[in-house]
Amino acid sequence: MIIDAHMHMWERRSLPDEAVRKYMEPVLKFKELYDGVFDFNLDDAVPFSDYDVPIDEPIASLDANNIDYGIVLITDFGLLGTAMGIEDYTDWVFTRCRVDDRFLPFIGIDPNRRDACEMMERFVKRYDPKGLKMYPATGFYPDDPKYDRFWDTAEEFGLTVVTHAGMALPPLDEKYCHPSNMRRVAENHPDTTFIIAHMGGKFHDELYPLMEACDNVCTDCSALQGWWPEDAEMVHSRLGEAMSRFPDRVVFGTDFPLYDERFCTRMFIDLIKKGSWCTDSLLEKLLGGNMARILGL
Repeated sequence: MIIDAHMHMWERRSLPDEAVRKYMEPVLKFKELYDGVFDFNLDDAVPFSDYDVPIDEPIASLDANNIDYGIVLITDFGLLGTAMGIEDYTDWVFTRCRVDDRFLPFIGIDPNRRDACEMMERFVKRYDPKGLKMYPATGFYPDDPKYDRFWDTAEEFGLTVVTHAGMALPPLDEKYCHPSNMRRVAENHPDTTFIIAHMGGKFHDELYPLMEACDNVCTDCSALQGWWPEDAEMVHSRLGEAMSRFPDRVVFGTDFPLYDERFCTRMFIDLIKKGSWCTDSLLEKLLGGNMARILGL
């Protein structure tokens, strides 16, 4: 079984303009270098003008890589100012995902919303999601006691929580994205599984102490392919260490479609298989077994 535990389906109007332009800078530089070789279909003045990737593209990725399930993560940027509200965006994603049973969308709610807990209850009753995506960079420390009711509500509904960790660009703020900020939350909610995205990203050194302290904390390897081709060995090094220490708590993810143009899912899987640590048993756990167990699939 293969499960991509970290995918996205963005609708351009759900994203804050400033953040989009910042995230586009590396892609636009790549475009400058290889213009004429690749057709990026990008408008420099209005980046991601049609970034709601056609549904056939993620379906094609699932097909091409024999992926059994794709976890589609919704991020709530609404309080930063977006043209599409989180209610409409959530409905848009879940409606899209109904075309293929392999898509499993997670809801996303900013706990700074005054009605965050009530919204979570509405979304759970309406969509029956298996999980919740958090993005602290929108402006919250997860371990602040004022969010205790929010985490209690997520636990009440049995939601698996994926939280962003690492880099964030303005108007987002990465100071909120340290894995260590999840320790109090994880300790207070031992029956909830928390997945730290991107293996902690630039705050990777905080990941293992957190996982050692809390056996309900897992991590995903999405965005590791960003080290390719400059330092492919970093992918093997980080995955090898994680799988040797926590073989049952690391899950596969791609961050689709962010890296798909230059390092597609098939290339990522092939790179992973080349690691000296990569036994058949560990590969099975990483690529799908661990996430299937977490979600009860």
